[in-house]
Amino acid sequence: MAAVARAVCATTILAHGNKMKTAGPVDNIARVVPPGGGPSHRIVRSKHGKAILRDDFPVLQSKDGRMHVCMKRYDPLGEMEVICLFMPPSM
Repeated sequence: MAAVARAVCATTILAHGNKMKTAGPVDNIARVVPPGGGPSHRIVRSKHGKAILRDDFPVLQSKDGRMHVCMKRYDPLGEMEVICLFMPPSM
């Protein structure tokens, strides 16, 4: 099943172009609430780096019960951006 998630991520990444892309298992997701107030957001971390995840980001269902993330860096010095996220239905 992990191979299926990687294949879907790879297809999604190819559709977004060829610049500095990564896909793999999620190490952790943390919700961050700004100290002065305002909307919270999540930070997704994998062995490839970290990226901010919008609350309204579409989440796909993981078939193997684990979380997987596809990220891309559009600028060599820029931040990673989430392209796809797979989560088990129980999360």
